[in-house]
Amino acid sequence: MTSRTGLSVPRVVARDELWAERYRALAGRVRARARQAAPVLAGFSACVDHVRRMGPERIAALAAQATAPGPAGEVAAEVIGRIRHGRGGEIAVPWPGGTDWVATLLGAPDRVQLGGTGPQAAWALAVLGAPGVVPLADRSAEQLAVLHPDVTLCTAAGTAPAGRLAGADAPTGNVPKQPHAVLEFAAGTPAPGLPGGLPRSSRIILRFMDDGIERDEWFAARSGELARTAAAGLLSGMNGLPEDGTGPADRAWLTGVARTWRDAGLPLIHLELAEFTSVRALRAGCDEYAPLADSVGMSLSELAALAGPSARTTPVAAAAHFATAYHLDRVCVHADGWVLAVHRGDPTEQRTALMTGSLLAAARAAGGAPAADPEPPPAAGYTEDRPADGPVGEGLRADCVPAPHLSRPAATIGLGDTFVGGLLLARSLHDRADRNGPYPKGPR
Repeated sequence: MTSRTGLSVPRVVARDELWAERYRALAGRVRARARQAAPVLAGFSACVDHVRRMGPERIAALAAQATAPGPAGEVAAEVIGRIRHGRGGEIAVPWPGGTDWVATLLGAPDRVQLGGTGPQAAWALAVLGAPGVVPLADRSAEQLAVLHPDVTLCTAAGTAPAGRLAGADAPTGNVPKQPHAVLEFAAGTPAPGLPGGLPRSSRIILRFMDDGIERDEWFAARSGELARTAAAGLLSGMNGLPEDGTGPADRAWLTGVARTWRDAGLPLIHLELAEFTSVRALRAGCDEYAPLADSVGMSLSELAALAGPSARTTPVAAAAHFATAYHLDRVCVHADGWVLAVHRGDPTEQRTALMTGSLLAAARAAGGAPAADPEPPPAAGYTEDRPADGPVGEGLRADCVPAPHLSRPAATIGLGDTFVGGLLLARSLHDRADRNGPYPKGPR
């Protein structure tokens, strides 16, 4: 069976228990050290997700709309096509009535939760007791209700846990947005024309307006101070900016914050890419924001969009080319069953970071939400069919580890964002260990 990566899907192998034991050992170290971590600054998008599990009835309702005129038919046809081919991602369509259409067609959401890469990464850290600071301009009751109460927000006087703030405590007034419709589907779900059911578990995000970024002026005013004690900063959510180049003030604001981080000595700035509505827009986003970063992360599908379909079978070469083109210290790529870093750093440190991100993501996949007591899922498989480690030239080397993989996860939304939280948490723990003693080495 073949996954979207073009490689074999993770399968049970003789070394599964060896990798499971390595992840269990790492889990113990993460739990013991998380509360000692230095903060992660996690921007710059936030939203509310309305999540619906796509069973046969909902799939049939969408399929019946696929030939309807206008945006309803376009969105339904695109969703059905992706579900049938096991492809997730994001669909952005400017349509003021889109949210109401989804609610009428598919009914009430199965759950309402936090959305946005930065806030979800901070959520994954908060449940472990690790600190994260999030820029948030939208402090409406709906947005605050889904934010973890221990995530830190900036205020006029300093900082405070989100759980202690009300919507009136907003830097520029409330700017509520439409919720995102998230459609989760599971491998094996019955569907017409597919005898074995759906081929893969994933999720599709429907966005019917440009959300913009969380332009939190209190966060900007404290960025230099925050960066002096933080371990890492996360740039994300730029696909919510208008792709026609409008909104220059927001773009300049975000660039200014990132440069403030750099000037204050923040050790690591990581840019996490996302799905744009076109490859051209994705490349433009890389050109605009990759020069601000030390490290860039992306899914294998995003790497293939940038480098061409051959990147699915030669991801190391494609990631190395990207790292060289933008003078990066690291490029991380996450696929269904493995995670890869092409980097200029220490191999043990990078493998530990990849495993930490994978551990937190796998625990969320098993439980449906970030876990306070992460463990590798007992049912997970560990693929041996993954890119090879070793030098790749230009001062770069590749390190790749298997990620604990579940073919039918309890949830698919937020797994990549949780991985990013773990990736940056590992850097935080490593930096703190430099001052307080050696951080345990990860497995080779």
